Order: sequence, then structure tokens, then C-alpha cells
Amino acid sequence: SKSYAMTDSLQKMEENVAEEALRRAVGENAVHEERRGVLEGELKVEREWRQSVQGTIVSERDKIATLQQEISQLKAVANKYVELQEEHYRLSEQCREQELTLEELGTQLSHSKLQVSELKEEASVTRSVADALWTSDKEVSHCKACSKEFNITRRKHHCRHCGGIFCNSCSDNSMSLASSAKPVRVCDDCYVLLVARNSVVH
Repeated sequence: SKSYAMTDSLQKMEENVAEEALRRAVGENAVHEERRGVLEGELKVEREWRQSVQGTIVSERDKIATLQQEISQLKAVANKYVELQEEHYRLSEQCREQELTLEELGTQLSHSKLQVSELKEEASVTRSVADALWTSDKEVSHCKACSKEFNITRRKHHCRHCGGIFCNSCSDNSMSLASSAKPVRVCDDCYVLLVARNSVVH
């Protein structure tokens, strides 16, 4: 009976130990499950955070690429602006030079018109003087310069400047006059006078 009681007591103790071990195991398992749930939650949060960060990185890279492209375009525009400024300056200088050239040409044209007017006036005066001083062939029998008598071999020649009649030797000169487009015959005295006058003018 005593032996039976001891056996029963041992059996109960073993059962208690087993139950305690089972409770402990169940408790630890619950703790582990809870810990696992927490870890899985943290892992999920971290995974979502990583995905969000990766998405942000991709988005920022796209923005950087877009900004770099815009910077390149702005640099191209800036370079084009500099080129246009240089072209504008070059054209402005060219325009200024052309305006100066036109101004000079205008001055030259005015001077030329004045010269033409003076030449026309001189030609008119010369024609009037020549008409007034033009000597008739019938009135002259000797050269006005050398006084030699005209004959078949010594012919009469008019000086187109003074209108006098000379032999060939005394009028063998050509000179451009305002009254004539081509060089005409002038006597020796008029030739010297006209050459001296042209030298003073030029």
C-alpha cells in the first residue's frame, strides 16, 4: 500500500512535470510565434520601405536625367545667343561702314555734280568765247604765231581754244576741253596755258 502510494505520487509528479513542460513549451511557442509575427511585420515594413526608396531613386534619376537634358538645351541656347550677339555686332559694324561709305559717296556725288555743273558752265563760256573769237579763214593769210604765209603746203588750222588760225607746226598739240568729248587741236600758247591750269586744279 505504501509502495502503491509512492508509485502514484511519482506518477503524479511526472504528470505535473510533463504538464509544466508542455505549458512551458506552449508558452515559448506562443512567444516565438509572436516574435515571428513581429519580425515578419518588420520585414514587410522594411521591404515596403526598400521598394519605396528604390522607386524614389528611380524617380530622382529620371528627374536628374531630365534636368541634365534641360541644362544641355540651355547651354545650346546660350551658345546660340552668343553667336547671334556676335552676328548682330558684325552686321551692325557692317551697316555702320556701309552708312559711312554711302555718306562718302554722297559727298563725292555732290562734288562730282558740282564739277559737272562747273564744267558745263565753263563749256558754255568757252563756246561763247570761241564763237566770239573764232577767226574766219578769209581774214587770215599768215600764221598767228610764226607769221609764215599760208600756201598749198602750209595749211590753216584753227586752235579750238582761242579760235586763232595757225600753221601745223604752231598748233600740233591735242588737249581735252570742256566743250569737246575728244582731245582737239590747240596752239602752242593755249597748250602751255591749259597744262598749267590743269596742274593747279589737280
